[in-house]
Amino acid sequence: MANRGKTACGETILPEAGMDETLKKRIIGVDSGEEEHSMVVLEGDGTAGAWQSVGNSCVEVRKALESLRREMSRGTVLQLVVDSRRSLNAVVVRVAIELGLEVWQVNPVAVERFREVEGQPRKDDDQDAFLNARMRYMGAQGCRLLADPRPQEIQLCRLTRLHTRLTEQRTTALNRIRSCLVELSPEVLRRDWEGPMWKSPGMRAVLQRWPAFDGLDRARPSSIEQVLRKAGSRRPVDVQARVLKEVAKRIHLTEGEREIMSLELKVLVDEVQWLNESLTDIDHRIRKQVLEHPIARKLLDMPGVGPFVAAVLIGELLPLARNLTEAEAATYAGLTPLSRKSGKGGKRPRLARKVNKRLTHALYLSAVSARKGSVLDATYYTKQVQNHAGHPVPHIVANIALARQRFKVMYKLLTSDAVYDEEILIASYLDRRGRASAAHHQSHAA
Repeated sequence: MANRGKTACGETILPEAGMDETLKKRIIGVDSGEEEHSMVVLEGDGTAGAWQSVGNSCVEVRKALESLRREMSRGTVLQLVVDSRRSLNAVVVRVAIELGLEVWQVNPVAVERFREVEGQPRKDDDQDAFLNARMRYMGAQGCRLLADPRPQEIQLCRLTRLHTRLTEQRTTALNRIRSCLVELSPEVLRRDWEGPMWKSPGMRAVLQRWPAFDGLDRARPSSIEQVLRKAGSRRPVDVQARVLKEVAKRIHLTEGEREIMSLELKVLVDEVQWLNESLTDIDHRIRKQVLEHPIARKLLDMPGVGPFVAAVLIGELLPLARNLTEAEAATYAGLTPLSRKSGKGGKRPRLARKVNKRLTHALYLSAVSARKGSVLDATYYTKQVQNHAGHPVPHIVANIALARQRFKVMYKLLTSDAVYDEEILIASYLDRRGRASAAHHQSHAA
């Protein structure tokens, strides 16, 4: 561990690579609450110094941080350590950045492990603030300098996260509709069903007009056909209307049960309709902002990268990529396999945990899509499937390997002035294959 000392004024000196050895730093640990925030300033020997509780308003947080800064000697750098930049910590982080403080973020999982090392109680606001500061003081893993994203990057991050949440809600609502249809009339889920598919706009339109198919058996075929036609149904509407009426006649439910199921289906269908409209609006906003962002436009040139994937890369990765190496960024994105072997026996390497799952999901789906539109990506994927023959899920491992290779290009597009050129990549790939083949023939000749 690097030597640490205490100056005459009590400031902690934290020598780091590439940093002035005489630079004085004071560490402030913060644990935020709904009503107040706990702050602790570390002494030069790493022990707890002044403790204070601060109200959660922006004015009170600013007043407390400015007071701490005035108490320090000239040239001292204040480092604020939090466990998140969002939620309860959002105001603290925003004020600290405005005041020019260094803001560091600790991984909550790493804090729990560090708690055991320090022998601290399981949960206490003051102790948690102290642990956050101690992790920075000790140079523990899981503590990193918080990136300061640009306004447009923050907006894209919020939009993509909102899009993901609404998509998950829509999936849940559709599954609940399916569960109701299983109880109501399970034949609509069969593969040979000739009516509208259970999650199609046509079925939702029918359920909105006749909740739980109540009254559908008495409706005129022309009315059913009109509803299906307006919903944009692709199958013959006359056949669908006929089978729907037949199904409606075979439903046997008590009046009270059918009334409640009608209410439930109406709520679910309305929810799906609202979610679809909201997602369409968010998609338009994401696309507009991506097209206005110069780096995002470069990413769109890559096969398998659409507006949503580009927005995720800009919002989730770009602020960190400015301070991380390509390998570190790949680990954060969940694409780096870590070995977990022990002794002679061993386990298959697995991917790093506690990573940005939104980024991992977007990169994986991007690789799947790229295989369909790029010969280079498809060739690499096929080669990886062959290399992992015998693996329980070779297609998944091969797709992760493809995502990892593609990430190298994405990182370069994010952090440099480079532009995507598939011809250069193909030429580089053929050159590597040629050199590998020549080396193989030379070794056999020798």
